[in-house]
Amino acid sequence: MRVETSKRRDWSDDILDRGVEFHGHGGPFMVVGLRMGLVALERLDAHGWFDLKCVVRLRWAPPDSCVIDGIQTSSGCTMGKHNITVEEQDGVAAEFTKGKERLEVRLRPEVLERIRKVSKSGEDDDVKSVISDLIEAPEAEVFVFSLT
Repeated sequence: MRVETSKRRDWSDDILDRGVEFHGHGGPFMVVGLRMGLVALERLDAHGWFDLKCVVRLRWAPPDSCVIDGIQTSSGCTMGKHNITVEEQDGVAAEFTKGKERLEVRLRPEVLERIRKVSKSGEDDDVKSVISDLIEAPEAEVFVFSLT
């Protein structure tokens, strides 16, 4: 059996719920990954699951690596299918490819700094606020894009 329909490309409570179920909690880095995957589906006009590949570039340790679970949930690129890989580097970025098209989605440095600061503080209200901002902010306020 194979999924024949396209993955959803828009934000919904359902995508957040699925991310939380897969990852175990709804932290800001996982939310970043959810949005990255949704952006890739939309901008590359991808169905998800099988027509998309992803290389995630970040610190390969929590909390940064939580981005990976968000991307797997929203894009359908998964470790089990080997269509997602991880490379260690500073910052948070993901390169998605569909055929010959390539989209790099990079988390803006000031957004990354805010997430790290809030994550270190551990204040629930601050964490909830940054998550809400990550969900509601226009893509261009959260990410920098490069499409080739």
